[in-house]
Amino acid sequence: MRSEERAGIVAAVLLLLWGTILTFPLHRFTVFLEVAVSSAFDGLAGKAPAVVIPILVIVILTAVEVVLLLISKTRFACYIPAAALFVTTAAFVYHSILLREFDAKIGIALGIVLILTALLHLFGAEKILLWEGDFFILAISVHLVTSLVAAPLSASYAVMDKILYIDHYHDTDLSVSFADFLTLPAFVWGLFFMIILSLPVIYYSFSRKKA
Repeated sequence: MRSEERAGIVAAVLLLLWGTILTFPLHRFTVFLEVAVSSAFDGLAGKAPAVVIPILVIVILTAVEVVLLLISKTRFACYIPAAALFVTTAAFVYHSILLREFDAKIGIALGIVLILTALLHLFGAEKILLWEGDFFILAISVHLVTSLVAAPLSASYAVMDKILYIDHYHDTDLSVSFADFLTLPAFVWGLFFMIILSLPVIYYSFSRKKA
């Protein structure tokens, strides 16, 4: 299967399952990335317009996704899931120790995926690892869609909160700073950024390793 077809299927599955517990490990991965990038700009808080930091975070997260797509064209593609799980698990353990709060659901979900990924490497299931890698890569886009579009829509319209279950279990919201910016609703800005930033993601989804 061509990489762009695989990416399309993965994106559709993620959009369908993002609001469920099945995507907990992917949630933790994307939240870790967002928090890490946001923390790098803490010094700008109060010194720059409120929209500057979220814009920088959005652009950098998209850049990280593009870099991962480029890596997925190389022989290191199969190691993307392992690398993503390593940093996610390390962040989860650090967070659990620092705050002394252990979320059993997330811990179990990460443990299961870690074991399955180890088994895939043990049996040399490279094609399945390519699929798993795409789930981690494209989870960044779905995370941004949720933060920039679904979250503000759910917050503004009660009926949308029931329809857009993609927002469930999602605990970050990059759209807050865009509320009424230049008199436009936050979700309008979210749609604008997603349309612009999805272009490089779509472009680099082509011509990668087949599975």
